[in-house]
Formats: sequence, C-alpha cells, structure tokens
Amino acid sequence: MSLVSEQALLGEVEAKQALHLLNSLFCRAHDRADRGLMMSLFTADASIDCGSFQGSAEPYIVSVTELSDEIERTFSSVSNEIFYITGDEARGEVCLINFTTVVNDGVKTDRLTGGRYLDKYRKVGGAWKIEHRSFVHDWNMNQPTTAVWDEGLFGLFKLRGTRDRSDPVYGMLEAL
Repeated sequence: MSLVSEQALLGEVEAKQALHLLNSLFCRAHDRADRGLMMSLFTADASIDCGSFQGSAEPYIVSVTELSDEIERTFSSVSNEIFYITGDEARGEVCLINFTTVVNDGVKTDRLTGGRYLDKYRKVGGAWKIEHRSFVHDWNMNQPTTAVWDEGLFGLFKLRGTRDRSDPVYGMLEAL
C-alpha cells in the first residue's frame, strides 16, 4: 500500500469515527435535553424531516430539548452506522432505537421506537456537522410502564439518569 493510499484510508477512518461521535453526542443531547450541545451538532443552515416536522433544524431542536412534564425520561441508542465519505461531505444511514416514558393525564406509557436517520453531513471549520437529517420510522411498541425504581436490585442504583443537566454525565465531564 502506498503512502498516499494509507493517508486516504486513515482520513476515511478518522471521518467515520468523527461521524460516529457526532451521532452519539446527538443521542446525549436529545436524552438530556441539552439544547446547546444539540445546536452545536448541526450546520447553520441545517434542515430536518421528522414526522410532522419539516424545516430548519433550529425550531426542531428547541422543541425536542424543551423540558416537559409529558416526557419523564428518554434513552436513545444508535447502531449500524454506514457512512459514505466524499471529501468534506458525507452521507449516512444510522439505525436508532429510542425509549421514552410519556405521561398523559397521570398515566405513564413506555414507547419504544425503531428507525433510521438518513443524513447528509458537511465538514465546517474542521468539524463534521449534520446538514440534513431525515427520520425513517420502521417500528414502534407502546405499553403501560412497568418500571421499578426503588425495590430489590433496582433500589440499589443511586445514580439515575435525568432529562436535564443534573444528569451524572455532566458532573463527570466537569471533573475533566
């Protein structure tokens, strides 16, 4: 393998790792309602196509990071990331599983959603950003919550996730 092809391969690996981190940070921003972090992940002219929302990314980001009594908790996970890199632009298909506990009239429902992000990325100022994100809804499940928080083994866990900046990850990051 020539030096030129080794450098090209290294560049592609670095880009794919940066895109993986970008999508992981999106999950954190979504689950912790971290508007500042989420805004930093998109280009200034980014757009979103997600269900009833189609348009500029900023109003979408505001809506999904708004704290609400209707959403008790969320957990998002990305996997099966496929990226196609062309210079400072890329396309990607990223699988997503999202768990959300929704509260309607005091009744808690666990909602599990599976789908894919079809993304267009662009490198801006040396950092990869999301330029356009479309969500493809593949499946969902909804059921009354069965969460157990304070009994048995689950009662022993003292660190618990929150949907705001009081989540333990922010304390860990501040210590760095």
